[in-house]
Amino acid sequence: RLRFPQFSLALSPPAEELQQTLLAAFPHEAAGLRAYFDALAEANKAMAALLATHSAPGFLATPLGWLKRDAISKWVGRTTWDVVCECVQDPKLRAVLCAQWGDYGSRPRDSAFAMHAMVATHYLDGAWYPVGGPGSFAREFGWAITQAGGEIRTGAEVQAILCDGQTVRGVQLAGGERIHARCVISDIGIHNTLRLLPSDEVDYQWAADALALQPSPGYVGLYLGLEGNITAHGADTANQWIYDSWDINALWTDPATQPRAPGLFVSFPSLRDPAHAPGPRLRHTAEVIALVDWSAFSRWDRSDDEAGMAPGNAARSESYVQFKSMLHAQLLAQFAEHFPDLAPMIVTSECSTPISLATYTGAEHGAMYGLQTTPERFLGAALRPRTPIGGLFLGGQDACTPGVTGAFFGGLMAAANAEPRLFSLLR
Repeated sequence: RLRFPQFSLALSPPAEELQQTLLAAFPHEAAGLRAYFDALAEANKAMAALLATHSAPGFLATPLGWLKRDAISKWVGRTTWDVVCECVQDPKLRAVLCAQWGDYGSRPRDSAFAMHAMVATHYLDGAWYPVGGPGSFAREFGWAITQAGGEIRTGAEVQAILCDGQTVRGVQLAGGERIHARCVISDIGIHNTLRLLPSDEVDYQWAADALALQPSPGYVGLYLGLEGNITAHGADTANQWIYDSWDINALWTDPATQPRAPGLFVSFPSLRDPAHAPGPRLRHTAEVIALVDWSAFSRWDRSDDEAGMAPGNAARSESYVQFKSMLHAQLLAQFAEHFPDLAPMIVTSECSTPISLATYTGAEHGAMYGLQTTPERFLGAALRPRTPIGGLFLGGQDACTPGVTGAFFGGLMAAANAEPRLFSLLR
């Protein structure tokens, strides 16, 4: 569901119904909408071909890339905003078509159109939610790993990736323990991976190309606990994108002087999960996400001794605690404005910032989706599962695309490069 000033639109699957909804709202853009949906289909194929070249062995990747070079240049090499503006003329329709950019973490003017196309196509026939919540991924993968004889360690920080002659030899943990292995797969992002490698073993051009890619925006998160019949007071299972203006490229750059986030994502996860048991008090959850520029938080980066990066506000500076409290209040007020009937049902709330994400996950600049999804990211050679260090592979979002599905495929691409028999799963 999209909300703009004096305008709202519910986008429902299947794809044919979505197209009719957009056509009914913008009947004068029939030709533009046809061009847009045609572009989505072509760009989706171009991105699939590009990712195949990234994952395939060189003797296959080179001819495939050559055959698809024109399509890749046309759809991956141009921004979302450029292509959407070429397809449609109505500025409001342009904003509507780009409204879900928060799903891939880069503004329309920055993101590769093919990345937008993959996400938009993903939602054409609806979305899905894991039964039992996101924790089910950890449980199921953990079961598979241990059943196969693997071991899972938590709180085991890797201090260095061990190499010998540009070949990986294992990892060293912060406590000094060395784990020897013929293969290491890193899904912590390429910038963090480079920090763990001995500098004299790193290919200069590979590192330079990788470090030139910038992190995606971070976010301020508001997490709500509610009690009562929330579906009777405005909550449902939809992804809700709410904008204060029609400037779809706006980002919350300075919360200290901007009391309102220009855009919000709101959802009610407990309503999506069939395994959720609300109990007699009808307990539910909501999340409110506002994408924000890192510059507003850089003063509390790890390099700032005043900040104190140990988990928990007690170890941090008073200035950070006050700033975070202000953001908490601002987002609560915005949520109450858009959902006035739900506001009295809030019984608990917590707030996070990019500093929180950096602390608990190591995400550079608290980035929501790893690196920005720009044309340069996908057209460059740095982000491939197979690295110049023998036996070292990249997995996760940076190796593929952002989000849960992208991270899954990034892991599969890395695994297939480490064990080529798995390439059959990528077809």
